[in-house]
Amino acid sequence: MQVVAEIDGRTRHDVDGVTKWALLGRVLRPGDPVHDVLKGRPAPRHRNPVGYFDTAALDSLPAAERAGLDGRERVTMVVTWNPERWNPDGWAENVYPSDVKAVESGRLLRDQWATGNRKTGIEPGDRIFFLRQGPEPRGIIGSGTAASRIFPAEQWDDKRADEDANYVLIDWDTLVLPEDGLPHALLVNHIPDGGAWRPQSSGWVLPPRVAAKLEKLWADHLGHPAPLPTRGSPRQGWQLDPARRRKVEDAAQDRLMAHFRGRGWIVRDVRFGNPFDAIATRNGGMLWLEAKGTETKGAAVIVSRREVQWAREHIGDCVLGILSDVVFRPDGEVDPASGMFRVFTWNPDGGSLSARDYDFTPAEEDRQD
Repeated sequence: MQVVAEIDGRTRHDVDGVTKWALLGRVLRPGDPVHDVLKGRPAPRHRNPVGYFDTAALDSLPAAERAGLDGRERVTMVVTWNPERWNPDGWAENVYPSDVKAVESGRLLRDQWATGNRKTGIEPGDRIFFLRQGPEPRGIIGSGTAASRIFPAEQWDDKRADEDANYVLIDWDTLVLPEDGLPHALLVNHIPDGGAWRPQSSGWVLPPRVAAKLEKLWADHLGHPAPLPTRGSPRQGWQLDPARRRKVEDAAQDRLMAHFRGRGWIVRDVRFGNPFDAIATRNGGMLWLEAKGTETKGAAVIVSRREVQWAREHIGDCVLGILSDVVFRPDGEVDPASGMFRVFTWNPDGGSLSARDYDFTPAEEDRQD
């Protein structure tokens, strides 16, 4: 009898003073591309046949292609991370940003993550979401596909070093920096049937209805092409490349500051740490300037809750500049001649404001030029 199995891990067993290791894995079904390639191949007679076939090309297959053909409905699981509980050697500051860049570049990033007390119920091809907990910013910061069943391995928690922990291999399709994630408040507000979105441990399997809502909300947040709910007008969308996004935002701010300097205002750049990007002063007057840039038509732009709150508290003294239709040159820099620039009175309640962080559609009557 010949079977094809994929090994996910191993467990240690001490028997009569002798250490032995048991391999953990799963038997692959017909229809799995790895099974179909290896099944029937003659095993070398002079060697243990386990592991002596070159499977390098097969190992790179996306997990979704490895899902069985048994008609099983895909499961959606949430794995969690709290940097206050786990951040060895500055992983959050040093390793995770590199992982974000790797995924953005299109590279396959396969990693393992703990699943808490969950030991079963996950198959290759199942959907995985990455939830950051603990201090702000909290929320969904990644998504991917299970590349294995759950398996035990060395404990990640030093306080439980004498125990194994449960893990799953994940092929990440999206990772973003925490400040760019889907905020916890939006999860609670838009998917209330998901509860408080503060699971006690990793490995939380979502009900299908909640999973479908999260899939749509995540796609909407990222500006991903599909699947998205119907929208009434184009929005700014979320540019996944942070360097490209920053260049667009910088171009918008440069245009806004130049606009006011050309009208005799003294303009100071204060974009970091404030709910506005610049301060303009002239003849004892002061304005707070907010710049937004986008490669889309810019009918609506993304604004944060802090920006909305500040503008509401300073009605009449806040200005919103929108640079839309930004185009990049072949060298990867913004074409300074591209884009349509518009200036509005920044009144959150004067246009159309919808929660996301927020999408804001300015009222045409607030336009200043």
